[in-house]
Amino acid sequence: MTALSEIVAAGFDVSLNDACGLVIVPASRLTDSQREFLKSHKAAIIGELKADYVEPPKNNSLSTVCYTPNGKPILVLAKDEAHKDWLIKMNPKQE
Repeated sequence: MTALSEIVAAGFDVSLNDACGLVIVPASRLTDSQREFLKSHKAAIIGELKADYVEPPKNNSLSTVCYTPNGKPILVLAKDEAHKDWLIKMNPKQE
């Protein structure tokens, strides 16, 4: 089990903020031992989150990120704006 999957399995949502810091929700529920775990595994967790992130190319407005049934992000090129809107609606990020 990875460090990220351990903290997610404990019932927390984990993401990155713009400054590449971890955001843990709900942070108020973290125990002292979980905080220490996060501190000691922070680099690995950030690496996992960055590896799963897919950024749509800036030069193609019809590109969007969709998610496979197991939650992996993939880049999809829509036919038009309506199709892009449908893709986003039907393929939200899994929480």
